[in-house]
Amino acid sequence: MRWHASSENLDGKLRHPRDGKAWKEFNQQFPEFASEPRNVRLGLAPDGFNPFGSMNTNYTVWPALLFPYNFPPWMSMKQTSMILSMMIPGKHMPGNEIDIYLQSLIEELRELWDDGVPTYDASLKETLSCPSCNFDAKEFRLCHGKKNCYMGHRRFLPENHMFRKDKQHFDGFTETRLPPITLSGTVILEQLEGLVVTLGKKVDLVGRKRGRADEVLQWRKRSIFFKLPYWKHLLLHHNLDVMHIEKNVFDNLVFTILDDKNKSKDHLNARKDLHALGIRSELWPDQSGKYLPACFTMTKREKDMFLTILKSVKLSDGYSSDISKCADLNQRKLVGLKSHDCHILMGQLLSIAIRNVLPQEVVFVVIELCSFFRDICSKVFDTKELDHLQEHISLTLCHLEMIFPPSFFTVMVHLIIHLTEEVKLGGPIHFRWMYPIERYLLLILCLILVCLIVCLIVS
Repeated sequence: MRWHASSENLDGKLRHPRDGKAWKEFNQQFPEFASEPRNVRLGLAPDGFNPFGSMNTNYTVWPALLFPYNFPPWMSMKQTSMILSMMIPGKHMPGNEIDIYLQSLIEELRELWDDGVPTYDASLKETLSCPSCNFDAKEFRLCHGKKNCYMGHRRFLPENHMFRKDKQHFDGFTETRLPPITLSGTVILEQLEGLVVTLGKKVDLVGRKRGRADEVLQWRKRSIFFKLPYWKHLLLHHNLDVMHIEKNVFDNLVFTILDDKNKSKDHLNARKDLHALGIRSELWPDQSGKYLPACFTMTKREKDMFLTILKSVKLSDGYSSDISKCADLNQRKLVGLKSHDCHILMGQLLSIAIRNVLPQEVVFVVIELCSFFRDICSKVFDTKELDHLQEHISLTLCHLEMIFPPSFFTVMVHLIIHLTEEVKLGGPIHFRWMYPIERYLLLILCLILVCLIVCLIVS
């Protein structure tokens, strides 16, 4: 429990949450709490699954797991260190109403903060006591694709960068905006004043979605965690989940270049949106709805080359699943990819498989994107490297905007730009992504299945 205070960081690199800016700022805000290194620093991860099969939607279980970050890197994310604080069962996902179930946990955390709980230290034989752009996100809705588009990444470039004045290859406008300012917890609380939220599911709800208020609000509710007296002082209130971001970005990219009819972001409506925006006239559809293939679209021969490379991949036992089974040469598509498969492909294999398939300007950008995900998932960081990585991904996203249609830029693609800043605040990503939680959910599911089998045998 004292490792984060007793172990020195000699080279100044980021390898644990204690090396991040958020941890250090918290210590300055609350020196009394920081003076006792055994006071527990916790991370919370709620996630849901269906115990009766992935295709069944009649029941869900949401475990809420706690992670003690006092431990060293080789212990923090192990299953033996996880604390199962509660299980939230029900016929539907808790949604906004998850705050109702978390009230008991918040009360316990307040008790730990205000009064403390005496515990026994066996080693010393003594007791002791424990979204990013906000309103500045300028998304717009595509009139034909009917989706929100998150472009405009030129604002993250230096003020004198030549791309800021380039109208032809981007959205037709000069970019003069600066990057959005990171909001403090106090500012967020000011935004939440006057926000009225009625908890509970609406019984007479017509349609699949709730009605929105007349005014446009950034926030759906006030988080129950703001009841904790120290919450507004934290620099990092929530973590972007790199596991799902990487999976969604990979799906957008690969299914678009493979021209998958069901999952591609390049389709007739996307081309109509280009026409409506008045950019890239060579990609506009004609009156009959036909359009030319883009530079990133693979031919049948290129698809065969790409998938044959993935089909021939052989990896060490335990490194990943058998990715070669996901390459379907007959249908010319990838099927059955899990999140970790996408992680391996994005970090190691995609940049190799695509190298001699597409034009060099497309290959260069894809390799740059793969390089970013490989670097951002490192276990050790130098702060100077993170500054370079932020410049790198800003330029890469601008290159993507020059190649792919606006429909490609979903919110998951946009969130890439904020990952390096979160590493500066919270430390390496592997302390904050969902892979350990997903593995723990698999363990719970296996235990449930064993219990069901035993009950069937007994009956």
